[in-house]
Amino acid sequence: MEIFRNSTKDLVNARGGVFALGNFDGVHLGHKEIISKAISIGKKNNIPSGVLIFQPHPRKFFRPNDENFIISDIKTRSYLLENCGLDFLGILDFDKKMSNLTPYEFVDNVINNAIDVSHLIVGYNFKFGKDRSGDVQALTDICKKLKIDLSIIDKVEGDNYIFSSSSVRDCLRKADLKGAKKIIGDYWTVKGEVIKGDQRGRQIGFPTANISMEGWIEPLFGVYAVKVSIDGLLYKGVANLGIRPTFGQSSPLLEVHLFDYSGDLYGNDIVISFIDFIREEKKFDGIEALKKQIEIDSTKAIELIIEN
Repeated sequence: MEIFRNSTKDLVNARGGVFALGNFDGVHLGHKEIISKAISIGKKNNIPSGVLIFQPHPRKFFRPNDENFIISDIKTRSYLLENCGLDFLGILDFDKKMSNLTPYEFVDNVINNAIDVSHLIVGYNFKFGKDRSGDVQALTDICKKLKIDLSIIDKVEGDNYIFSSSSVRDCLRKADLKGAKKIIGDYWTVKGEVIKGDQRGRQIGFPTANISMEGWIEPLFGVYAVKVSIDGLLYKGVANLGIRPTFGQSSPLLEVHLFDYSGDLYGNDIVISFIDFIREEKKFDGIEALKKQIEIDSTKAIELIIEN
């Protein structure tokens, strides 16, 4: 999958393609239905298929002081979308200029002229343009005028879940990973760069790969059973996601202890899949109590990974 920003002028072979448009936060089954439609149309008409997403999320642009809600940051979303089999990912900078475009200006300036989309796909509840004044009916009228084919995907539901990013957020905030998996169609996943921490884990015999979760949604802080992909190889592990109250951490951090890996991961990207929830985060009286609990958590993590 090739990635472009705002325009396909440097990627001529992306022009004239079929593109799905939206935020695609979490890349859940509703999104995958839209993506599948794009790929199908692309193959049928021998044209490239792709997705167009906004960066930052429009909600983040308009309400920067809202609590963090992002399920998948741009790096993770790119990874998940690439795994869907798309040819292109277009990232549209959502800034003041973009936010002030009328519905018609947005479709004509961005979708038509900058990217040259021949077929556009959106969800049933898509809103766009200044003050979110455009809906699917307005989009239908605009695309007809500009001779852009348009497909609108209906709401996708199943097993008493609505396949939406909001539903995924609700599940993560209460550590309902099984519910999140039903909506996403896979485990909730984080792709991030391993950063250098205070190396306390190494000092107490449980070295960790640390990923900053600054700006991400805050799921229920606690300990999780995880699987970790490193250079295409899969490893089992246990992870703490939270603020480490024993040590006074202030920003959310994901600390992953791998059971069957040794090596230096600093600066490398790893992919963490959250398998199941073990317990909530808590403060310990001292290092020995923490070490004992990590041993218990590790045993439980292995059991949960085997079960799943």
